[in-house]
Amino acid sequence: LQRYVVGGNFTAQHMNMKTPEDDVSLADENGYMVTEGPYQTHITELIEEKEASFKLSCNNHCAVNAANVQRSNLRVTGVGATACARHGCFVPHAVVDFQKGEWQMNMDYSICNALKYPSEDIGSALIIYDVACQWSIHFCHMPFWTLNSKSTSLDIQIQDPDLQ
Repeated sequence: LQRYVVGGNFTAQHMNMKTPEDDVSLADENGYMVTEGPYQTHITELIEEKEASFKLSCNNHCAVNAANVQRSNLRVTGVGATACARHGCFVPHAVVDFQKGEWQMNMDYSICNALKYPSEDIGSALIIYDVACQWSIHFCHMPFWTLNSKSTSLDIQIQDPDLQ
């Protein structure tokens, strides 16, 4: 059983640059951040499907609700990551930028990349996420999951740490 913890940080912000072409990635595909091209395609396609900003209904997750406020001067409003629950280290290629708070599409991408990351004979995974009660409802129905998962037979358990 591989265990992952998932969460976001809303203080890691990045402002829009006056000349966007000067904003270059130092190590695209070589670190903990996701590869920019496929990630931007994923985000663009889902925004075009008009995924609305959501207000969580099960708990009042103030940090997420406050982060979902639009900030036009920011290119990145925070980061989200999937990490190993045992060791606490980020899974390579599983740290994503937030464009407008913590949308589920961002975290879907992070979690799918973590599940795809090379691991020997993992048949099951436990995902611990503080908004799992809302996020888990649609995760397995996402086209991104079905098209890009390492194994569709992977047994995934989802847990909200606040509901223990």
